Amino acid sequence: MSFYQITKPVQWLTAILLVLFGTYLIITDHGDFVLWLNERHSAFGDVFFSYWTYVGDGVVLGLVALYLLFKNYYRFFTMLIAIVFQTLFVHLFKQVLFSGELRPQGYFADIIEQLNFVDGVVVRSFNSFPSGHTASAFTLCFFLMLMVKQTSAQLSLLVAAVLVGVSRVYILQHFGRDIFVGAIFGILSVLIAQQLMKKYEGRPRLQRGLIKT
Repeated sequence: MSFYQITKPVQWLTAILLVLFGTYLIITDHGDFVLWLNERHSAFGDVFFSYWTYVGDGVVLGLVALYLLFKNYYRFFTMLIAIVFQTLFVHLFKQVLFSGELRPQGYFADIIEQLNFVDGVVVRSFNSFPSGHTASAFTLCFFLMLMVKQTSAQLSLLVAAVLVGVSRVYILQHFGRDIFVGAIFGILSVLIAQQLMKKYEGRPRLQRGLIKT
């Protein structure tokens, strides 16, 4: 039990989304996407995004990895490597290279009264770049894509990851740039892990887990 390939339609759609969103970020000012999305707050959006953002929580990654430990060592170690790389990427940029980077609440301090905040969401002010939740969501969803064969299932996972990124901007935790780079880090981490584990793919002992003999 190894992995399937991410299908061509999903590969192309992912590339197109990254190019389009990256181009949008280049031709607009820092913060424009935050303000545009913030103006479109709704009661449904407040509830949906405040909960959906937890899909990118590190705890979810940990639970999936734990499940794989019991089912399949090969997939477990591949995911573990992906998590390690994603964590290293995010923390290197967030805590070292761009430590103290303002989040929307700090960046828009002069117009803070005009922004819509979601009730119950604790909003941070610093260490904005990149979005760790978005990186985790893309790591999780792109890893799960390798475990399903159907294009429709892979597309659903892509949408799930994208919505986590949108949620981070919607609840005023991050900028568009943060989720863009977070998404790239998540995808890159999975690709690196897959390549590093490829030579071990056919080993029978790795095709079982703790509950398999």
